[in-house]
Amino acid sequence: MHPRTGETDPTQASVHPGFSRRAFLARGGKGAVGLAALSAGSSIGLGLAEPGTASATTNRRSVAAPPRGHYRTEPDIIPPSLQLTDYGVDPARGLVMTTPSPLPVGRTLTTTEAVEKGLGMTGAMITNPNGSLVWFQESPPLTTNLQVQNYRGNPVLIYWTGRILTGIGYGNGYILNQAYEPVATVKAGNGLQADLHEFNITPQNTALISAYRTRAADLTAIGGPASGVAYEGVVQEIDIATGKVLFEWNSLDHVPVAESQIKMQGTGPQDYFHLNSVALWDANHLLISARNTWAAYLVDRRTGAVVWRLGGKKSDFSIGPGANFEWQHHIRRIGASQITIFDDAAYPVEEKQSRALVLNVDTTHKRATLARAYTHPAGLLTYYEGSVQVLPNGNVFVGWGTEPYSSEFLPNGELLYDLRFPTNDQSYRAFRFDWTATPSTSPKLVGGPDQIGGYALHASWNGATQVAHWQVLSGKSASSLDPIALVPKSGFETAITAHPTGSYVAVAALDVHGKRLGVSPSIKA
Repeated sequence: MHPRTGETDPTQASVHPGFSRRAFLARGGKGAVGLAALSAGSSIGLGLAEPGTASATTNRRSVAAPPRGHYRTEPDIIPPSLQLTDYGVDPARGLVMTTPSPLPVGRTLTTTEAVEKGLGMTGAMITNPNGSLVWFQESPPLTTNLQVQNYRGNPVLIYWTGRILTGIGYGNGYILNQAYEPVATVKAGNGLQADLHEFNITPQNTALISAYRTRAADLTAIGGPASGVAYEGVVQEIDIATGKVLFEWNSLDHVPVAESQIKMQGTGPQDYFHLNSVALWDANHLLISARNTWAAYLVDRRTGAVVWRLGGKKSDFSIGPGANFEWQHHIRRIGASQITIFDDAAYPVEEKQSRALVLNVDTTHKRATLARAYTHPAGLLTYYEGSVQVLPNGNVFVGWGTEPYSSEFLPNGELLYDLRFPTNDQSYRAFRFDWTATPSTSPKLVGGPDQIGGYALHASWNGATQVAHWQVLSGKSASSLDPIALVPKSGFETAITAHPTGSYVAVAALDVHGKRLGVSPSIKA
């Protein structure tokens, strides 16, 4: 993503002229109290921080991810190469969900160029904590927000896919069931297209999405003309089953341009607000994040009125030391009185590094204080994007956006796990969820004679999460096959040496209890 303002190409942006977080630090502010950060490690520039540079931790070890390249059973799947560093045991359950895509450096790379550079394809990706691939779906030009949610009482995968122009997405949201079959496509209404920044499902089986529209606006507050044009952030609540727009909120009706932290750039529409997250606060209110006002807004779900502002120029809250944020992403409520925020602190740069924040929010006395802050030991500064997820066991999973990392921390700030994409690769958000799936497709099998008189097989099943063993089947006809071997599943694609008893061979996928989940088409031995 490459938004027009607040998320511009670092080589083109100017330094923000306002009071910076660095200046605030110098006055004993952010970091003075309550900040739980890891020891500083080496930092060698944007996207180049070395993995595994955390302070010394017991049982630290490096784990090599499977090498990048064509899978024999799935030659059209080329995910990015991965590096994994863990710092002991892996205490949380769940699979890692990301949406890799090359950073737009100057221009968008073609798929061929991205693969040649080791960045892999753009798409939706699920990996095991050990870095091995579970599921990959190529979906150019851009995919975001892959995660597990519930729809009509069932777990589903959701994600957004579309194109991007000046930081704004034009696409649709998609919902898949546990067989990776389409359940629904979520489209924006009222002549708009769904934006890349937000897509989530409510308990009422509706979707909250972000969108943008251009609108006449007085831009004098940011150095522009009185008769100017702005991008306004639009929140829509969509009935998934019917596609009907149940609620729409438009930022210019409730938040004036004067609250923006940006200055006039160019002559086109100005992204004064930059809506980048929306979620339920409770049954009657929405929590909205606007990157370019540095603020979160509690909005009445029925009337659209702003109930309060947290942060920004017109904050209704007093902000405690270390609890301020700038150019933020992905604000979510957790529990009764806390929120999480990915505090980019750039771009323009307001701080030397980005943080994942947990804030205490006292809505009665209007006070916000820092509960915990999580920073990467390599001092990562994320120019845009990012996410924070509190896991069921209390650990915190952080996606670093334009920095090619996904990290898991203990609640006290200790780094447990670090997954790294290649330099110049990114994932808008990163999550970790429990996910069980049995694809509607069949397992894949390829094979041929090996050099020692046996038969070399390769088996895989893109997206299957419960396969524990591959059972090799062979016989004189494709319709009459008997088991001849049993081998443990190993990674995305398992290499098997077999000795067929007939002219045909196939594999069956078995779970840990020996239950057959699926069978590949047979091939001639």
